[in-house]
Amino acid sequence: MSRRVKVKFNGGNGQDGRGNCRHPIDFSKGIIHSRRVKGEAYAAVVLLVLTMMPLPGSDNDFFPSAVQGWILTEAGEDYTPESLYRYIDGASELYISYGFTRLISRRYEKPGHGEIVVDFFDMKSPANAFGIFSHSQERPLKEIGQDSEYLDGLLRFWKDRFYVSLWCSPETAESRTAVMELGHRLAALIQSQGSRPDILGLLPAPGLLPSTIRFFHHHAWQNAYTFISAENLLDIGPDRQAVLAKYVLGEDRLIMLLILYPDANAAEQAFANLTHRFNLPVERGAAVRLADGKHFAARLQGEMLAAVWNSRSAEGALELLSALQAETLPFEK
Repeated sequence: MSRRVKVKFNGGNGQDGRGNCRHPIDFSKGIIHSRRVKGEAYAAVVLLVLTMMPLPGSDNDFFPSAVQGWILTEAGEDYTPESLYRYIDGASELYISYGFTRLISRRYEKPGHGEIVVDFFDMKSPANAFGIFSHSQERPLKEIGQDSEYLDGLLRFWKDRFYVSLWCSPETAESRTAVMELGHRLAALIQSQGSRPDILGLLPAPGLLPSTIRFFHHHAWQNAYTFISAENLLDIGPDRQAVLAKYVLGEDRLIMLLILYPDANAAEQAFANLTHRFNLPVERGAAVRLADGKHFAARLQGEMLAAVWNSRSAEGALELLSALQAETLPFEK
């Protein structure tokens, strides 16, 4: 049986990230055997499973058995990085680039009311879970989990190292209420909270548009707001932290990129590659005007590389760089 799920992801090369793409899902005939556990014993078992994911087997189902008349079906699937393409064909690389390790997918059905699809991703770390959520955030709230967003029948949230999406089809007032209740119940079962990536605390606060923050550690996403390179010019990888963000300062609409490297030598090499790519003078405090008439500036600060694009003036780009935090500060949107 083939079904379709809404997958929301952000394109590169300056795309606006509002694409809501649908990809086929192939459900096998695997059977999930439910076990009813009541009261505190149920909560304890759920917490144990969530903290020990990926699951050692598929003979237990720890999702709520029903929500507002939608019943959990017996059919379900588990996916790994090697098999995820069968479920999200064309977008599996996005999740894999954020360290995805296991997906548990379940469906709820209510006669005459369509279905609710729940995808429960183990992203290995809170930073990865935040990253995959941030990749397409538009108007995030804190209603469910640590950040959440509901748009066009799709509820997404992250908490600790887990990223969860719930999609109802068709979307009605009744199905939306059921999705939100189910989201609250699933988030409550994850009793721990994760830390946001350290690098977020280095972002200057004035002018920052929090919903534009994109955290990543794969070079495929470096071009989300402006084209940098088709290659891994900045040596972005799993042991690096990278973040893009947009700023509004006066009439300026700027783009900032920060990357934290494991050592100063790696940062210096990446900085050399960047300055060569954009013909930036090596002198401290220099900026360069690009072909589009906007200004670009970059700075190396120990193990951190910082760059600013799209400024109307050299002074504007350099001013934002000068506002960088000297040390990591707690970040809370």
